[in-house]
Amino acid sequence: MKNAYIFLVAFALIFAGCNQTPGNHTSKKSKKRQPINYANYVIEIITYKIKKGVKQSQYTRLDSIVQQRYTQKQPGFISRESGKDQQGNWLVVLSWDNVAHANADQKALKINPLWKNIEQIIDTSTIDRKQFFVKDDHSNSLKDVKPYVIELATFREKPQVQRDTFEKRDLQVEEDYISRQTGYITRRIGKAENGQRLMMIFWKTIADADAGMKEFLRDQSVADYNKMIDWKTVEMKRFQTFN
Repeated sequence: MKNAYIFLVAFALIFAGCNQTPGNHTSKKSKKRQPINYANYVIEIITYKIKKGVKQSQYTRLDSIVQQRYTQKQPGFISRESGKDQQGNWLVVLSWDNVAHANADQKALKINPLWKNIEQIIDTSTIDRKQFFVKDDHSNSLKDVKPYVIELATFREKPQVQRDTFEKRDLQVEEDYISRQTGYITRRIGKAENGQRLMMIFWKTIADADAGMKEFLRDQSVADYNKMIDWKTVEMKRFQTFN
């Protein structure tokens, strides 16, 4: 049973799957913003729980206000997505043009008047925030696709696997297998400074993600890719978007 679970997670990792996808976006209002290189940017993965007794409608209203009045006005902002998993964890995915702007946002939010409202809704002790660096992004736009499911996985390859070897095979798996699955929208990948990898797959529905998993279990064309993964490091969750 344990081996079956690990294999299922392994498959989910393969597919681990904003209102706006990184692309040509510039601000005419702010002269302080530097040109954005969208081939090399930062993804922040933020998860947390809301306080007991808080209704989902209260949270989603606050989430919308923070995005419109604060986040999208910050220097270096590219995109933002929000979602919730079946365990009650909430997700925010933020993309920034560089790590300096990502770090500045963390400090600026806590001195913004909206922070008091956030503390009333969110259990701030549960906030987990991680940064991943993206190189040569080629993901598709999510602008006209709603709702969708974000399948998110973090992991490491095995120590004996060469980085370049893994990354080359990873792109091949995306092109030859992942992107051809029913309900697939796009994928984003990144890597943290400590070597941890991020993979996000965006699906149209949970059913599409499930169907892809069943198909993968019968497909041996990606078995070599599976063997590159250090399964002990795999963490995977699915989030349903709501905004």
